[in-house]
Amino acid sequence: MKIKLFAATIAAAATLVVTSSAAMGQSGSNETQFICREAFDQATNQKIPTTYAWTERGKIAVVRWTSTLGNGAWTPERRCQEVSPRFQTAYENGSIRYLTNGTVNGQRAICTARQEGGSCQDLLLTLRPEDNAMAVLRQLNDVLKGRAGATLRQSGQEDQVYIQVDIERFLRTAPVE
Repeated sequence: MKIKLFAATIAAAATLVVTSSAAMGQSGSNETQFICREAFDQATNQKIPTTYAWTERGKIAVVRWTSTLGNGAWTPERRCQEVSPRFQTAYENGSIRYLTNGTVNGQRAICTARQEGGSCQDLLLTLRPEDNAMAVLRQLNDVLKGRAGATLRQSGQEDQVYIQVDIERFLRTAPVE
């Protein structure tokens, strides 16, 4: 009786591990998960917190976090851990069709909008005071369109801009690490 109970417990634990791995996109899952993991940067010889889209093809880097926000309170690690679930929420509820800049809780931010001209739907990331919202949006757009190495034109204007995103195309075609 004890051996059967032990065997059943082991089988249940193994099923839980396999299910958890699939839920994290580590084997056979068709769902995309936005996660925060460390990535090794060969240029700096350091590990950098990175927001990844984990797909059935593998992990796709979306944002590499190198800057601190708010007098050191928001370290790159903390920003990665906070923002990755925001990408997940926006992806799941379909609001990631457009990215825009705006003000959320009194701070400049990058957020999603359901339509061009729409208001901020989901906060993605808060900007530092020295960040140029237009440049950040363009850079994020370049990443999501597979042009991460493109040259950015920075502008001093802070008008609200909308960038249409085909997130499914990005997830199908972006390079995996």
